[in-house]
Amino acid sequence: MSLRPLVLDLDGTLLHTQPAPGAVTVPGRTRPSFLAGATLDALIRLGRRYDLVLATGRSLAGTRIVAEALESRGARVAGLVVEDGGRCGPPGAVRPLEPHRRWRDLRAALEGERERGWPPFEWQDDFESCLVARAVEREEAAALAPTLLHRARRHDAALRGFRDGRKVYVAGEGAHKWSALQALLGEGAEGAAGIGDGENDLVWLRRVALPCTLAGASPAATEAVLGAGGLVSRAPGHAGLAEVLERLEALA
Repeated sequence: MSLRPLVLDLDGTLLHTQPAPGAVTVPGRTRPSFLAGATLDALIRLGRRYDLVLATGRSLAGTRIVAEALESRGARVAGLVVEDGGRCGPPGAVRPLEPHRRWRDLRAALEGERERGWPPFEWQDDFESCLVARAVEREEAAALAPTLLHRARRHDAALRGFRDGRKVYVAGEGAHKWSALQALLGEGAEGAAGIGDGENDLVWLRRVALPCTLAGASPAATEAVLGAGGLVSRAPGHAGLAEVLERLEALA
């Protein structure tokens, strides 16, 4: 990569559940998300000054939909970090960060231990470098998260877990968005600009040179960005994103 990296989270950052003028509709498992037309125009311009890197908890298949929509409209995507850091690389050569892990074997072992009393869930099959269990309700996911991680750590102590809405992730302890960005960008990771909004973005928002977030982001993300002297938009959603992208364009 030859330009300064611009790291972009997807859900809650580039993508929002509210429609917007000229938006690209991104299909989802339960509902679509929208990439505003103004966002797309700004990314096309920023792509001349930054290397755009998408960093998301989505699977590779779910991220490719977004990357292909951007590329087809003239916004070049230089790199992908997917499955919350489990896989990374240029769009055509994404590789596991921890290739030694055998996720299918772990899933089979956990499936054999499912007992009465576990909250109901189903495995999300499109994830390849971590396990994702999807519960019916957020409350069920919150109850499932510690149980699933505890059982998984009986098989491999070097695992981490977290909840994102109705999804519960079990991932490698050393594979997260920041370690994947370091693997992808090398020394350029610390000099990057980036926009994120969630708890799983804290690991890199605290480390890049110019972190940004939107009004309405998680309190921890807002605190991390402000603590690092970064940018926080005045408005939430699509409007807040447009504000941050405009400021980044002025700084480029």
